[in-house]
Parts: sequence; C-alpha cells; structure tokens
Amino acid sequence: IALTATQLIGLSFQLVMFQRLFGMGFFDAARGGNPVLFQHLFWFYSHPAVYVFVLPGLGIISELLPVFVRKPLFGYRWIAMSSLGIALVGFTVWAHHMFTSGMNEYLRVPFMYSTLLVAVPTGVKFFSWVATIWGGKITTPTPMLFVLGAIIVFLMGGLTGPPNAAIALDLHLHDTYWVVGHFHDTIFGGFIFPFFAAIYYWFPKATGRRMNEFWGKVHFWLMTPSFFVLTLGMMVIGLRGMRRRIVDYDPALGFDFMHLLMTIAGFLIAFSVLIFFINLFHSIKHGEKAEGNVWNSRSPEWQVPSPMPVHNYDVPFEVVGEPYDYGLADGKYIQFNGHQGEKHIATAEGAKH
Repeated sequence: IALTATQLIGLSFQLVMFQRLFGMGFFDAARGGNPVLFQHLFWFYSHPAVYVFVLPGLGIISELLPVFVRKPLFGYRWIAMSSLGIALVGFTVWAHHMFTSGMNEYLRVPFMYSTLLVAVPTGVKFFSWVATIWGGKITTPTPMLFVLGAIIVFLMGGLTGPPNAAIALDLHLHDTYWVVGHFHDTIFGGFIFPFFAAIYYWFPKATGRRMNEFWGKVHFWLMTPSFFVLTLGMMVIGLRGMRRRIVDYDPALGFDFMHLLMTIAGFLIAFSVLIFFINLFHSIKHGEKAEGNVWNSRSPEWQVPSPMPVHNYDVPFEVVGEPYDYGLADGKYIQFNGHQGEKHIATAEGAKH
C-alpha cells in the first residue's frame, strides 16, 4: 500500500504545485480543469493509508491473543489471507468519500458495493478472534485488556462503516460528527489500542523490566469508558445534524451538553495517556525485573534473555510445528538442539543452555 497509493498523493501535490507556480489549471474549473480530479487522487491514497495504520494493529491482536487465551489461533491462514484481501479491496473504495462531491452518479453504486465488500475479510478476522477466545484459559494482564478493548472498539468502527457506504445514508451523514466518531473508532480500535497492547507486551523484552500492572490497568479503565463517551457522543450529535469543520455552532441546536461530556471525556483520555507515559519512563529504570519469558510465549524472541542480548541465539534452533500451538500436549514451535524451547528456554538462565 505504502509503495503504490503513496505515489498518487505525491503526483497530486506536484500537479497543485504546477498549477500555482506555472498557471496549469489541472484542478481549476475556470481554466478547464476538474476540481473533482484532485479529490480522486487524494482519496485514492488517503483511504488505503488508513489500512497502513490498521493492518499492523490487527496483526498485533492476532499475535497477542493466543498467548493470553492459551489456545491456537483459529484460522491462522484465513487471517493471513484476510489481511491481503483488506489491502487489495482497500484500493477500490476511495470514492465513498465523494458521494456528495458531484462525481458521476453511475460510479456511486460500484463504490458502495466495494466498500461493503471490505467488511468480508475484516469479518474473517473477527470470527477468528472470537473463536480463538472461545473456551480458552483467559488471563487479563494489561496487554490482554488492550487487545480486548481493541477488538470491541474496532468492531464499533466496523459496524458504523456500512452506513457511510450506503449512498442514501451517506448523503445525510457526510461531513457530520458521525463520520468523526466512526473514524476514531476505526483508528483507536485498529491502531491506538493495539499500539498500547504492544508496548505493555514487548516492554519487558526491550528493557528487562515490566511496566507497573496496577497503573497499566488504571490507564485502560480510565481511557476506555472515556473513549466510548467521546465517540458515541460524536455519533449522536452527528445523527442530529452536527457538522464537522466549523468554528462555532448555534447553542439553540441543543448540542451544548453533549459537547461538554465529550470535552470531559477527551481530557480524561489525555490524563490516562499521561499516566501511561509516567508509568513507561518510571518503569525503564525502576520497574520490576522481568524473566526471560514473562508471558510464556512460544515466539522466538521470548526464548532468549530480556533485554535481548546483542547476540541473541547462542545455539542453533529449528522452527517446527505451528507458531500458535498453545495448549497442545505435543505442540512444538522452537527447538534448540533437539529440546523444545518453551520447556527448556523459558527463562533467562535457560536461554544459555
């Protein structure tokens, strides 16, 4: 995505530069140009750019979830293929941002269907995650809380997406706070929550110390309800006609109370992130010392001491079996000189064997 769609946004910036410096009217209707063309070039990049944020986050969810439910990842290959499907279909949906722009009407229906189609590979991930959780031995340290939060928040983003794809609904919802709420659900669920989960999860590997669990959970339980208040408030006032990108609004519209709640929620989210940073920097030197394999993970990076030594593997190893064979009696993934990694190299001392 980054190597292909990005070229279009670069091209559009060059055309704007030529228009302003040399008078070439690519997008100026008065000089024979087409303003809608710029929107096509911009959104052809800018919608796939969302997946540049989201796809790594969805990968983090799939990587961490089996660790904390002690079960194999359900439909591993389907999850991998769904990422490819999202990336490919993501190139065919950009014009759903332009249903009110004056684009040719006969193009609206194909883009509506392609936008709805992207829900299929995304749904594959959700069903796989739910099936992975089902019947597992679930533990909820801070990384797992953020993984579960990511799934729920991204689900809200997914459920609020199809109304934007439906032409009749989008004509009403376009450029309202509903779209702002949907966007925040998508980015927080697909990027921000997994980002925090990844930091809490891999922090011991990077530093050899654990972040404080109590303050990590304070961070989660303060941020998550506040986020729901913020985005649900956006959707409510968006449905009632609150426009985005305005300096002020008429108090007679009755949006004041909801804006007050959203503002308080926004400050609480900021305060929770401040708690996170204090916890992060304090834990770098004063956090509880971590074992080699804090989470009993099967992946290779956890089979060596924490923090990772300069020369990570002192003995050759062989990757066998599947990476997510948690809870299986004969499950193997890493073998060092014939010994299964999870049994023999689970601690910093064991990694020297």
